[in-house]
Amino acid sequence: EHPRRGKVSAWHGKKEQLPAVLALVGRSRSPAAAELAPLLKGGPKRWGEPLITKGVLGSGGAYVVDTLTPPFDNPWKAMLFFGGHDFFSNGDAAICSVYGDVWIVGGIDDKLERITWRRFATGLFQPLGLRIVEDRIYVLGRDQITRLHDLNGDGEADYYENFNNDCQVTPHSHEYTTNLHTDPAGNFYYMKCSNDSRSEHDGSAIRVSKDGKKFELFATGFRNPNGLGVGPDGTVTVGDQEGTWVPATRLDFVRKGAFCGYMPSHHRSIAPKIYDPPLCWIPKSVDNSAGGQAWASPEGWGPLSGHLFHLSYGQCRALLVLSEEVDGQAQGGVVPMPWKFNAGSMRGRVNPSDRQLYISGLKGWQTTSPRDGAFERVRYTGEKVYLPVALGVKKSGLKLTFSEPLEPESASSPSRYSVERWNYRWTKNYGSKDWLFSNPDKMGRDRMQVSSAKLSADGRSVFLEIAGLAPVMQMQIRYRLRSVDGRDVRGDIFHTIHKLGAD
Repeated sequence: EHPRRGKVSAWHGKKEQLPAVLALVGRSRSPAAAELAPLLKGGPKRWGEPLITKGVLGSGGAYVVDTLTPPFDNPWKAMLFFGGHDFFSNGDAAICSVYGDVWIVGGIDDKLERITWRRFATGLFQPLGLRIVEDRIYVLGRDQITRLHDLNGDGEADYYENFNNDCQVTPHSHEYTTNLHTDPAGNFYYMKCSNDSRSEHDGSAIRVSKDGKKFELFATGFRNPNGLGVGPDGTVTVGDQEGTWVPATRLDFVRKGAFCGYMPSHHRSIAPKIYDPPLCWIPKSVDNSAGGQAWASPEGWGPLSGHLFHLSYGQCRALLVLSEEVDGQAQGGVVPMPWKFNAGSMRGRVNPSDRQLYISGLKGWQTTSPRDGAFERVRYTGEKVYLPVALGVKKSGLKLTFSEPLEPESASSPSRYSVERWNYRWTKNYGSKDWLFSNPDKMGRDRMQVSSAKLSADGRSVFLEIAGLAPVMQMQIRYRLRSVDGRDVRGDIFHTIHKLGAD
């Protein structure tokens, strides 16, 4: 190969002085071009040996939350507000901080006695998404997707490659880019928050081809979505934030070309009159600020294997998603899980080494987060789970399916259930009050009567007979039951009806 040399000269001044500057640069006393070969081999380590922490194991229940303790006290005073993570084929993790760092996390085993944290890269632009493809790290910043290379195998990144930077960037303070996923074909997806249409790409779901060469708007009309998810079959999900043109947190199964409600970012030649309907709306008391979504491992994770979870950044919680399709329309609801995380939960990934669900997040605006950042594991212990796992809407009522058989007396008693419904208003105002279904001009919620409750032969499904069901933006089903083995089965389902299925 021919030797490669390079020289960069920078100058700032008046235009008429430029010829003299160029002449000076061209003279022999100008520094010689530097040899590039050493720069292509990787440099010396900057950050020494990894830091060591000890994790904390959770206890009690079928699913417990383990803490992978971050090294908050570190030599560089690096702030650990985590924005995304993923796993290598050996089970180690890479995790990014919104302040620009990427760390490699090792020692992720059953006991978490010795967790290693190696600083791998720094100086990235507010990264809020990270994906590992074929053991190569891709990081999503506000400026670009960066692919990181360790050229000499010393455990630190030497080359920060621009994989794709086609997305427009402005100085707008809320113009974050969030989460980074891939579909089964290898395409990348991420969210671009709105800057009220100051760019061609704001408020959109972005798709980038596997090779980084093709950039496109996948869907539009988002306000400030803090993440998304892509399922095993390529289903794209997004949770958007309550605000102007978003009456409450909305969870979407997004189809290409969809408009999801935020008018300043519709990016159409003709302004739409209505939005594509979400899978469901979520009340502010349940999720005041949405995170991303994650699918559990398809096997090895108990009765919730393969289920979708929506993360609440605001409440530091996860919500189990129940969905169905009626006449081509997806609809469903969420069940709040009992887990409580140490930071606003935003990103979820399954570690292929242990098939557990790992959650990361940070503390910021509108969250109950007690810590700056958190990296945690939701671990299945093998105990029984007492939760609804399916919801079906019929013309004459609702079918609820549970993970364990129910005690017949409580499950068959209509008084053990309460059902309310209400609507929101889609306007340019911030959020929405609850408006009666029965009287759209009056605030409040309508109570619905459960006339009968019929338990299935296997004891796992109950059909609630309810007269007058109709499409509505929000319903709440409260159940107070017992299982056949004497456990309390209590909780709430918050869901949306677009269409009624056949009885």
